[in-house]
Amino acid sequence: MDQQTSDTGFLSRFIWHRSAAAVPYHGLLIFAGQILLVLIVPLVDRGEQSTPLLVGLAAVFMALVTLGLLGYRRLPLVMGVIAAVAFLWAQSYPEGSFHGRGPAVSVLVIAYSVTVYLSVDYAFNAEMRPSQRILCGAASFVMLGFLFTAMHGVIATLGLGTYSLAENLEGERAPRWVDFLWLSFSTLTTAGFGDMATVGSWPCAVATLEGLCGILYPATLIARIASLPAAGESGKCW
Repeated sequence: MDQQTSDTGFLSRFIWHRSAAAVPYHGLLIFAGQILLVLIVPLVDRGEQSTPLLVGLAAVFMALVTLGLLGYRRLPLVMGVIAAVAFLWAQSYPEGSFHGRGPAVSVLVIAYSVTVYLSVDYAFNAEMRPSQRILCGAASFVMLGFLFTAMHGVIATLGLGTYSLAENLEGERAPRWVDFLWLSFSTLTTAGFGDMATVGSWPCAVATLEGLCGILYPATLIARIASLPAAGESGKCW
């Protein structure tokens, strides 16, 4: 029993262990990757209600690249294999089927949750250059927007609540995947344009949690980053 627990603990540490140094300019590259992901949305949107597999695949790929830039090697490899199986599974089901998309969405949520956590954890590393630390934190904030987008989509698909569009917005139509993306980032940034409303306890709870993250996350992140000493500046990348 003890041997089995020890082996499990070793496997966990083996996967989670950061086995290499971060790539130079990693903060800049991670932030640029997330912005690029936002910019490709209008290029791939064809008015679908469910998120295109290409977008989900690009998001997972960007999360795995982020882990690689931070110096993780085994973790993105393991997650990449799992993601490949999940997306191949989704490919064999009709578009919009939750039984087909469920594993892929779950992998996306897990990948982004892990990536946000590790990005913030590394941003708190005093050995980082301040500029890269700030960019890592900013990138993790953008990742939160994609993470909550997936959560809103899952709630709508499972029928745990509804999302109501403004009546004067493109006539009467069902919400599309880009609407959830817009709702997520407008809530996270506390812009609150009000063109999409959450109806039901689950959508309202997630929107409330996201609004709190939008206020507290940048404040605590900036305060923590500002409190870290900028020691050992010489010889480090910008």
